[in-house]
Amino acid sequence: MKISTRLLSTTSALAMVLLGTSAQAETELTFVWHAGTCADALVDIAKDYPDKSVKIVPALVPYGPEWHNKIASEFAIQGDGFDFAMWDSQSTAEFAGGGHAVKLNDIFASSDVLSADLFPAASISQYGEYPDNSGDFYGLPMNQDAYGMMYRSDLFEDPAEMAAFKEKYGRELTVPQTYQEAAEVAEFFTRPDEGLYGWGQMGGREYDFATTASNSFLWSFGGELYNPETYEVQGYLNSPASIDGVQAYVDMFKFAPPGSGSWGFDEVNAAFQQGQLAMAMQWFYFNGSNADPSVNKFADGTSFGILPGAVGRDGLFRRQFSVGGQGMGINKYSKKLPELTKFMEWYFQPEQQKRYAAVCQTGLKSVLESDDWQSLNSYNAQFSTALQYLNDYWHLPQYPVLLDQLQEEISNAITGTKTVEEALTDAAKRHERTLERAGYEITRSDSTPEVPDQEITPVGTKEIIKVN
Repeated sequence: MKISTRLLSTTSALAMVLLGTSAQAETELTFVWHAGTCADALVDIAKDYPDKSVKIVPALVPYGPEWHNKIASEFAIQGDGFDFAMWDSQSTAEFAGGGHAVKLNDIFASSDVLSADLFPAASISQYGEYPDNSGDFYGLPMNQDAYGMMYRSDLFEDPAEMAAFKEKYGRELTVPQTYQEAAEVAEFFTRPDEGLYGWGQMGGREYDFATTASNSFLWSFGGELYNPETYEVQGYLNSPASIDGVQAYVDMFKFAPPGSGSWGFDEVNAAFQQGQLAMAMQWFYFNGSNADPSVNKFADGTSFGILPGAVGRDGLFRRQFSVGGQGMGINKYSKKLPELTKFMEWYFQPEQQKRYAAVCQTGLKSVLESDDWQSLNSYNAQFSTALQYLNDYWHLPQYPVLLDQLQEEISNAITGTKTVEEALTDAAKRHERTLERAGYEITRSDSTPEVPDQEITPVGTKEIIKVN
């Protein structure tokens, strides 16, 4: 009996040693992202990774400052609490500029699978290049996104609505190509007594809700956030064209439900799904749910398209709106770069990206350009078109401070605490102080343009280019 007990004890101890060795051999690759459909898809696909000694572990947080701060705080202590993360395109300057992200060029040079050529040139630039036009990359286009528009096609195609609109405005009821047209359509469908409003958009003070929306108007009217060559903000952010754009954005709240000046994307979705909105600007990220009859009871009468542009005060038409989504970057302080590189080589192959692209927007060029993906649903083709109209915030390490300042001032304009001109002028002054404190030298031009886009990456055309 004593021998058997001793044998059992020895066997158990050996088993524990073996189990412990096995547990220690497992490599966990932890990633930080905001919770949602795309993060869930990554976790699900990673379960099929052939190397079973590697486990992908999510560290998910809500969208917004908490998500950004979780990444930034770990970098601040040079910690390895996560191995890779998905961060907003404009955060690349902050994280790469601070020396916290792995430069991917070296991985491209040594890998037989990964290369910059796998992704559209504009995409890998937007989601990973720093400084701009340097050819140095610190992120891969993990989850591309763009602002778009959803609208009630059942209302637009209703013969009675079409006739009434034509009688009032003297033109056909069509999906608007300009914000000037959008204002008319929104006005037409705004019927508070029926619980229907013509337009929905974000205006919340939190994170980037108001500015991703207002920037889309500002750029389309020919405005700019600053001059990236001279670092001038005054005369650009508060230029006449920029004021025109943000004023048009603020004016659209007249055709939106009461209280929408504090909305985020959840509120836009809820209002649309409840039948309160004829049109809304929203990220393509949410089209899957808004096209789902189990979520949106008006799904059968919902269509998706490209946001309007605008005819600016110079008579030129522009269509530009905010880029969304995230790039995938690697924590420089992670001790698991070889294992992570192998996982990336597997994950960014077409087979895995096709699975991901079934529910989210892949960055892999071969999938994006395939007929299978383009025809997968009612909005992928529009998303591919939207990619050519994207613009972004400042790609500067000071982005978080600049964002918060602009968010505050746009919120002041929405609430009427300040006029649009006052809000943008105050934001411009605050931005220049921030840049000067950070060591940037602001070079004053002899004069500032009425329409800054004429000098900064001009995109205007004499004719309205129709899409949708």
